[in-house]
Amino acid sequence: MPAATPADPVPSQRRQPHPSMLPKLTFTDGSYNVPKEWVNWDWINNIENYPDPEHLVFEGEYDWNYRQGNGVLGRYIRHVSGFKYQRISKSGKRSDVNSQPKPYIYYMFALAAIELIENPRLYRDAHVGALNGQFVVNYANGIEVENLKWVPEKAGKRKKHVVPACYGALLSRVFNETSGVKADDKLKLEEREPKKCLCPYCKAVFEHVTRLIYLPGDKGYDEARKKLGSQIEYRLHRDLVG
Repeated sequence: MPAATPADPVPSQRRQPHPSMLPKLTFTDGSYNVPKEWVNWDWINNIENYPDPEHLVFEGEYDWNYRQGNGVLGRYIRHVSGFKYQRISKSGKRSDVNSQPKPYIYYMFALAAIELIENPRLYRDAHVGALNGQFVVNYANGIEVENLKWVPEKAGKRKKHVVPACYGALLSRVFNETSGVKADDKLKLEEREPKKCLCPYCKAVFEHVTRLIYLPGDKGYDEARKKLGSQIEYRLHRDLVG
């Protein structure tokens, strides 16, 4: 039988990000006003200006109780907040390394999101009103940084990806909850759920982050196999049509 996982908070118990005094988007005369701080590289790269320092936006997510691990949520939190790790050289020498916080990835994402929201001519009609985090990340990473409508001056020095592709679903949640974007313009949230895999030998279904294992004959095994099939179909559909 699969081991029990810590219960997620029920919706009424989930905490919300603390009301922030950080500058947010405002909407006047039919368009958004981007705070001047959002295009100041030193400001957006200061961890004190990240809008959800306790990451409470994610408290209801399936992997909240595993955020200290190596799943995508744990990696995101460490990427934004910074972390320490130990590097071992080829000679076996150990040294402590500080990975600096990178809160700018949220603001670069937010600037790209607002540009897309305000300019539907940039994409096909099928995406109007249905923009998701992955679409925004691809846009931010797919054009020359200096061609973004709003871009911090020093951001142009980043020649490759400005936003890690794997964090689109997480960044969209932070954006919707903290940016000040209107309800009608919020990004479409992609469902986040434990990724299931199938052992080719014993046919067990297992989850990467929670480490749950469903063996043939276990209660819930059939449902886990069904969910695995649905995930495979979704990924195929996503890769084919976007």
